Amino acid sequence: MATLLLGCAAGDGPAVCERCSAGATDAGGDKTAKTDSGSDEASGDCTRCSVDEICVERRCTQRGTLVNPTFAACSQPPCINVYNHCPVPIWIHAVATVAIDEGMVRMLVPGDKWQYAALPALGGGRLYAYYREPAVQHDATRLVSDFNQFVEMTIDKDAATGRWAQNYNISYVDYASLPVLMKASGSNCGETKCGARFPDWLLELKRCPTDLRNAYQDIATCTGSFNYCMTADGSATYDTSRTYCTKMQEAHGFSGSSIYGGYFPDHPATDVSFWDGVAAWNRGTLAGDANDDHYYVTPPYNDYARWIHQELGCSNVYAFSTDDHQDKAGFVRCVAPELNVVWCPYE
Repeated sequence: MATLLLGCAAGDGPAVCERCSAGATDAGGDKTAKTDSGSDEASGDCTRCSVDEICVERRCTQRGTLVNPTFAACSQPPCINVYNHCPVPIWIHAVATVAIDEGMVRMLVPGDKWQYAALPALGGGRLYAYYREPAVQHDATRLVSDFNQFVEMTIDKDAATGRWAQNYNISYVDYASLPVLMKASGSNCGETKCGARFPDWLLELKRCPTDLRNAYQDIATCTGSFNYCMTADGSATYDTSRTYCTKMQEAHGFSGSSIYGGYFPDHPATDVSFWDGVAAWNRGTLAGDANDDHYYVTPPYNDYARWIHQELGCSNVYAFSTDDHQDKAGFVRCVAPELNVVWCPYE
């Protein structure tokens, strides 16, 4: 699978570095990338950024070095280890189909770690990291504040070995606010990550192609395409005043709510070819296309997903609900007793 360049993705034109600058707003209220491709700055070194770099203020800048924290031994597996490498406090909160840590919200100052130990098998797991202290400090079933980022996990017993297995992924489907890395402890376990050094991450966050909500200090959440297009009154209809929210209907005959949200109740999960098509509509390509170089080149496509996958350079995370088609969502399953989660994982 091709690796996309941060801020300088394959298929972008000479104005690629302009996408690293703040988006303009069109007459319909939609944010658009600047296109002053005649600028020497815009067509300069950013077209040659390596996979270890991010385009920040029109310069290729090192993404940073991943931290490699050590955690307390997992004496009562399975365990989930959490490390706050952010330069700000976070409040972590784990929920699932079973109670985890009695639903406690725990503060981690920069450099703090926490281990959830002796966990049962669980489904529907989410680990929230709140970047603003929540007023509610306890809930065993759901989040307690919108000022958050979350990752997803489940734990089960592997049928072949009888050992604990970790299943995990990063979901930016609803929004993106904090960078994170996940990796199970086994030597052959894969990692999934998204991020850069924190100041560079914050600069990119401000270039969100939809809108920024839940701002607190320098952090906010960039809204996913489905939520961005929901009407202000919270009803289940889309805002038809924005081209961003109507372009899919015009191109494919289905509403943005269906395509961005993956909502087609008449099509079961077994209808793989149809769902391949839904994923392709989000990527601006053809059903079944697994070549990253073809993604987000020909509009219409999901601008938020393009920003996640190409400008942030996070090619293997969920940016829309059907992003797992063609194996692009970074889901990992590994037989291992523990899972490590590092918030703000770059030095």
